[in-house]
Amino acid sequence: MNKPLRPILIIGKIGRAHGLQGEVRIQSMTSDPDRFYELSDCLLLSPDEKTSRDARCESARVTPEQVLIKLRGIDTRETAETLNGWLLAVHRENAVSLPANTWFICDLLGCSVYDEQRGFLGELADILQNAAQDVYVVRMPGQQDLLFPALKIIIKQVDLKERRIDVQLPDGLYGVYRGDNT
Repeated sequence: MNKPLRPILIIGKIGRAHGLQGEVRIQSMTSDPDRFYELSDCLLLSPDEKTSRDARCESARVTPEQVLIKLRGIDTRETAETLNGWLLAVHRENAVSLPANTWFICDLLGCSVYDEQRGFLGELADILQNAAQDVYVVRMPGQQDLLFPALKIIIKQVDLKERRIDVQLPDGLYGVYRGDNT
């Protein structure tokens, strides 16, 4: 099932305006909010992702509570408010480099998940980001969602070209969610 990877990556959602000079709050959708310091060329996507326009980030401020950015041409609070709900994205080639054996969440979502013993488990529907580690949510119609931690001892292989994730679930985990302890 060779589905091409998205050419753009969403890195945040624009919220309310901040101050009078056109800054906007960003709900970060990246594991490293400091990446906004390096942001320059970016894209603005309408909430339905049907409309896009090029943008340039002039400055960023990152605090423990929020990310604030200033976009070129957005110079008033009123103009900034019109972007509330829009998405902030970058072209894949401008995305931050990832360490080995890590992937962008948007690339993993929708992958088929296979267990060495049970075969096809469903599709990766969500990734819950917790303090200790991410938790993968695998969904199959007619079945209860299956959750497991994103650990190297469980995830054996990720093949984005084939949109496939191979796992080896710990004994008993499958039965907790789907009622079969074999």
